[in-house]
Amino acid sequence: MKDILSTAGLETLCHFITPRTLLAFDLDGTLAPISPDPNEIKVADELQQELQIIMQHLPVAVITGRNRRDAMRFLEISPHYLIGNHGAEGLPLWKEAETRFSKLSQDWKMQLLQSLETSDAGVLLEDKGTSLSVHYRHTANREQAYHRLMHMIKKLTPEPRVVEGKCVINLVPYDAPHKGDALLELMHLAGMDSAVFMGDDETDEDVFALKQGNILTVRVGKSATSQADWFIPEQNDVLKTVTAMRLHLQRAQALANQQELHRGGPQESLTEP
Repeated sequence: MKDILSTAGLETLCHFITPRTLLAFDLDGTLAPISPDPNEIKVADELQQELQIIMQHLPVAVITGRNRRDAMRFLEISPHYLIGNHGAEGLPLWKEAETRFSKLSQDWKMQLLQSLETSDAGVLLEDKGTSLSVHYRHTANREQAYHRLMHMIKKLTPEPRVVEGKCVINLVPYDAPHKGDALLELMHLAGMDSAVFMGDDETDEDVFALKQGNILTVRVGKSATSQADWFIPEQNDVLKTVTAMRLHLQRAQALANQQELHRGGPQESLTEP
């Protein structure tokens, strides 16, 4: 992995972004810092302002593990696409399947509630509709809680697809689309030839693992095991990266305007989707 904020990284990023590039972001840990209380995350005002400007030029997507309604509480902007539940909610082609996904999530929740004991204090089951998140951040012994929860999860029927996060185990239907599937479908819907995706943990590896030349992936935090192409050292660096995108788009638009004036022809935006 290489630092996208290095000179070579920024050159690569700017060269990659064209008028037909979709920009996509995870929410928790990427657009917003991780918080011990998931209800207390905050997307910085300055970052939202930068994204608002970018949205005038290119389509922007947020692909999050939260459900869509919950995610909207933390966004003052309205991205062109908002996909929830790790890809299992909000994709047009999968709308009819969401009812079935929700029933599976409810079944897993009931099975786990029957297995949990008083000694499992601190475990939180978050029903997100088309997926279920099992939080263990506030347990007395996280490692012990993790192994006990995984033992219970392996007994669930039908077996869920497990997507691990930071002190959370996400349970998703095996045939539900994941974040990688969501990004590819959004590129098709938006008519974009390429995409940039920024994420921060295991839940984003389904995108990082695509390994397609027309998708540039950036991970928040360096990891020897991640399949992301590039990284930024800290969550605070998301703003720097997004600002670099915005400046590139504005320079490209200014150059296009200048060229049109010299030619004396009609002005046409080079950065609108």
